[in-house]
Amino acid sequence: MRRLILLGLLAAMALPAGAAKRVTVAQLEQALAAACAAHKPAGEMVRLIAGMELSERLSEDTAERLNTQLNAGSAVELGLALLADQSAFFDPPASELPATAAPDEAAQQRMLAAARSYVAQTLPRLPNFLATRTINRYDDSPQEVKKGAWPVRAGLHLVDTSSREVSVRDERENQPPTQGSAVWKEQIGLISGGEFGSTLGMILADTVQGKVTWSHWEQSAAGATAVFHYSVPKSASHFEIIGTLQRQAALEGHATTDAGTSSRGIAGIGVRPSGVSSTNTSIIRTRPGYHGSVWLDPATGTILRITMEANAKDSAPFRRAAILVKYGPVEIGGSSFICPVRSLALSTAVAGAEAISGDAPTEWLNETLFTGYHRFASTTRILTDTAPPQ
Repeated sequence: MRRLILLGLLAAMALPAGAAKRVTVAQLEQALAAACAAHKPAGEMVRLIAGMELSERLSEDTAERLNTQLNAGSAVELGLALLADQSAFFDPPASELPATAAPDEAAQQRMLAAARSYVAQTLPRLPNFLATRTINRYDDSPQEVKKGAWPVRAGLHLVDTSSREVSVRDERENQPPTQGSAVWKEQIGLISGGEFGSTLGMILADTVQGKVTWSHWEQSAAGATAVFHYSVPKSASHFEIIGTLQRQAALEGHATTDAGTSSRGIAGIGVRPSGVSSTNTSIIRTRPGYHGSVWLDPATGTILRITMEANAKDSAPFRRAAILVKYGPVEIGGSSFICPVRSLALSTAVAGAEAISGDAPTEWLNETLFTGYHRFASTTRILTDTAPPQ
C-alpha cells in the first residue's frame, strides 16, 4: 500500500515543549500594546511573542494590522507570522466570524456531496503543470538574539531554505521517498508532498466511519466560505505515528497515514542526523485518531483549505503533528486553475521526555510555497537548407 508520510526529527529536551503561555488573540493584542507603550526593544518583543501559544487563529488581516500598529521591524513581523502559522489549525475568534445563519441540513449535505465530486472528478484531471516548490524550515533551537551573545531559546527561527521544480504528475503518482532513499539522505528537515489532492480522498474516505459537522462561515476574497469540522476515530484512522528510540535516548519520529493503493496524501520527509546509527533502535508505533477542518466553496464544492492533526492523547512521540494546505486560483495559459499555493507541517516533541542535548530543537515548522506554475511544453523549430546548389 502507498502511504502518506510525515517524518520529523525529534530530540526530547530538558526544557519541555509546551511551556509557552496559552492566550487568546485579544490577550496577545493587549500584551503587545503594553510592550509598545513601554517602548520595549524589538528583541524583548520577539521573546514575548515566542513565549505565547494562541488558542485561536491569528488571521492574516489581524497580523497585518498589528504589524502596522507596532512598526517594530522585520524580526517582530516574522515572530507574528510564525505565531500565526502555529495557530492556523484553530478557528478564528468568534468576533471575526460573519453573522450569517448556518445552512440547513439539506444544504450542508449538498455542499459535502459537491466537495466529494470535486475531489473524485476534478482534481485527478488537473493537467501536468510544473511549479517551483520552496521549503522554509524553522525550528526552536538556541539562537543568538543579539550578535555575539550566548545562544538562547527564543522561539522558531529560519534554519534552512531549499527550492526545486516539481510536476503535478510526479507529486500525485510517486510514493514518498523512503528512509533508505537518496532523497532521505540529501534533504534537510521536513518536506511536504501530496498537496495536489490525494490526501483529501483519504480524509473523505476515513470520515465515512467518522464524523463531519458544520462549523461556521468565513469571509474570504472569493466570497463566503463554508467550514466543516471532521473527526476520525482510531478504529477508522489511517494516520500512523512511528517513533525510533536510539540508545542515547534520541527520538526520531514520523507519522504516516495509509492512503490506500491508489492515492497518497500530504507528506513530510526528515533526514537522519549524522552519526546516528540505524542499528540498535526500538520502534514505537501508534495509530491515533485525527481531526481537522475543511474550507470549501459552497456553490461548487471546491476545496480551498484543509487541516489534519493527530489527537493529542495518543500521538506520541509527538505532542503535536499537524498539516495544513491552502489552495488558490492560479492563472496558467489564460485559464484559471485551483492549485496548492502553501502548506505547513508542524511537529512538536512530547513534553517531559529525557533530555539529550541542550541545543537540539523541540519544535519544527516547515512552510512550503508553490510558485511559478506553468505548463510542461516544448517547442520545435525546423531548419531547411535554402542555399542554392553549387
